[in-house]
Amino acid sequence: MTRDALRRVDRAESALRALGLRELRVRHLGDAARVEIAPEELRRLDDAVLAAAVREAVLQAGYREVEIDPQGYRRGRLNEALRVVQTIT
Repeated sequence: MTRDALRRVDRAESALRALGLRELRVRHLGDAARVEIAPEELRRLDDAVLAAAVREAVLQAGYREVEIDPQGYRRGRLNEALRVVQTIT
């Protein structure tokens, strides 16, 4: 990941924490960002004002598109896509 990408992620995550969200990750997907918020906090986005503020904060960080992951944030999520290959000796 480039320094610019890291700065955008950091700006977006800092802005979301300033909105009161605590456990989250912003995933860099080029011009798009996927926002993963802890499942316990995800229902807070039912508030249209907060949801709009989240989207705007990520856009202001330099992204063109924002996706809110409906499954929420969980540690190790990126590893779920990896296949385990077993070697028989």
